[in-house]
Amino acid sequence: MKSSKLRFAKISWKLTLIYAGIFFLVLTLLNVAIWFGVHYFLMQQASAQVKDTGDIIIDQLHESGEKKADLVDKDLVLGIASNDNIYVKIVDKHGHIINESAKFNLNIPEKIPLKTNKLAILEKNLLYQNRVIIVNNKPYAYLQVVKSLANDIHVLKVLVILMVIADLTGIVISILSGFIISREMLKPISNITAAAQNISINDLSQRISVNGPKDELADLANTFNAMIDRLQQSFDRQNQFVSDASHELRTPISVIQGYINLLDRWGKEEKSILQESITVIKNEAANMAELIEKLLFLARGDSNVCHLCREPFWLDELIEEIYKETQIIAPKHQILLKHNDRVWFYGDRKILKQMLRAILDNCIKFTPSEGTIQIDSAQENDLLKLVVEDSGAGIPETEIPYIFNRFYQVDKARLKTQSGNGLGLAIVKWIVDACQGVINVESSIGQGTRISIFLPLHSRDNRED
Repeated sequence: MKSSKLRFAKISWKLTLIYAGIFFLVLTLLNVAIWFGVHYFLMQQASAQVKDTGDIIIDQLHESGEKKADLVDKDLVLGIASNDNIYVKIVDKHGHIINESAKFNLNIPEKIPLKTNKLAILEKNLLYQNRVIIVNNKPYAYLQVVKSLANDIHVLKVLVILMVIADLTGIVISILSGFIISREMLKPISNITAAAQNISINDLSQRISVNGPKDELADLANTFNAMIDRLQQSFDRQNQFVSDASHELRTPISVIQGYINLLDRWGKEEKSILQESITVIKNEAANMAELIEKLLFLARGDSNVCHLCREPFWLDELIEEIYKETQIIAPKHQILLKHNDRVWFYGDRKILKQMLRAILDNCIKFTPSEGTIQIDSAQENDLLKLVVEDSGAGIPETEIPYIFNRFYQVDKARLKTQSGNGLGLAIVKWIVDACQGVINVESSIGQGTRISIFLPLHSRDNRED
């Protein structure tokens, strides 16, 4: 039990870790996408702010007529000075400062490259742009606009911290919830394992309760319960079979043992007792041999060892053969062959003969002398129809559904002089099922019994005589 719980826990943790790993991967990819999106938005916003600032100053110079005196006017950059994140500087061709906004607390390099109209980022997280100032239609000076990205970098750092906290929280929640959910989902498997460990030949009563949703695990539990039901039925049949076989063998063994004791006491001197004992022992031995042969046949059939050896043959010839043999075996009965169509059949000739012999043997046992036993064989479309009808004692209608059960015997009082072991019709039913056929029984007390068998022809070719 501990090992099963350990395996169950391992599966739960595996599913949990897989779920958490997938969740972490998706969350990481989502966070990376968010970070790059926010970074792109902030950089675009900063670039637009730098460009707009430069445009404002250039427009003011154009409106004033682009005079040199205007370049040193403090009012030109006064509006910019109030913005602590923007630094504006006007320098001449030699880099000398002509005008500048109030400095803010940034370590701005004294000399910024004079590349014009291109946005660039300095090493100290400063975004800058140089613009050419035209005076008298000639390049005279450069406008330098610098923006600090400190706030933007701070926003990105805070975003990263928040994402890490959210990721860790999400992973912890996913692990806990994943473990709880997987444990609940796998509970039917744990129940199946526990039930399987408690099942034995002596106890097949264990079943799995299915109270949850109708999902695949519920189907698995139902399938397991159905399998145990089949196993229990199989074991019950096997136990009943062994019990019935033991009971059937006990009687002839007891008879043989009784006559052996009789021989031991008086049979050595009394010839009549000796002869009677030999006859009875011989008959009981023959009955035991027949019973054991039938038991072996059914056992091979149950274990799928008995296979049909199909081959093409003329069925009417087999019917004629059985008809003549039955006349010899039962000379006191009237054996009739009403119809015997010419049929080319593909099947196991030996096993079909065994089936018909078992039916006829049953008819002979329970049909009184001078009674009639009739055999019919006909082809109906793609089916072979075999009918055996007798004028015997008949079978009560309530007992017909059980006559194919092994060792089942109809009330022996219906014909006290005859009895069987209850295996003949069980063998007949097995053969009919193996041939994919159907068997029907019609009977009335005192009116006889009619057994009809329908078998597929399985013919490979339609031969004509």
